[in-house]
Amino acid sequence: MILMKNISKTFYVGDEIVRALQDVSLHIRPNEFVAVCGPSGSGKTTLMNIMGCLDNADSGTYLLDGVDVAECNDRQLSDIRSLKIGFIFQQFNLLDQMNALENVELPLIYQKVGVRERIERAKEALDLVGLSNRIHHKPSQLSGGQQQRVAIARALASNARVILADEPTGNLDSKSGEDVMNLIGNLTEKNCTVVLITHNPDVAKMAHRTIYVHDGRIYQEKEGII
Repeated sequence: MILMKNISKTFYVGDEIVRALQDVSLHIRPNEFVAVCGPSGSGKTTLMNIMGCLDNADSGTYLLDGVDVAECNDRQLSDIRSLKIGFIFQQFNLLDQMNALENVELPLIYQKVGVRERIERAKEALDLVGLSNRIHHKPSQLSGGQQQRVAIARALASNARVILADEPTGNLDSKSGEDVMNLIGNLTEKNCTVVLITHNPDVAKMAHRTIYVHDGRIYQEKEGII
């Protein structure tokens, strides 16, 4: 599903050169759940941004579901982000003026899904995350754990093949975080490949495999407990 070969990315901060990624090679199989760990500034977020087609590598090859991302134009990259990738962020990224159902529907509007189908898919996704009784609640009326479940439902409703989660439990209490991780862990059973960034070793243990990043390089891979 995800194949990276010799990926490098450099940023310039004033006169300083920051080598965010250095010659990274990585293979993530379909329906695999992979955690990415490392200290702040190690390159985790840059790696995820390239995986999510939010940024381009300076060199190397990135194949997503067999497609060479470097050969795609802006419209094709937009289609990939819309149709193949679901994002789950630490800050939830829900629109305050929309209720849970409308937030889940939003990416389906961009996919040009008809009204009846997108409402049906959004309701089904919210039911899967246990929020069928909260579909008309706005984010301010939901707990942090419930808001994150809405974000998971949004990714599910879009039928994304790849789910990228950036510290999805970072703003949650331990019980809500556990509930959210159980949901994320089950996404592989719904034909999803999951890549998760986390600083929490207990969260990383739930993945099939953990990749450790330091100074822009992958320096260790470890199998998970499941």
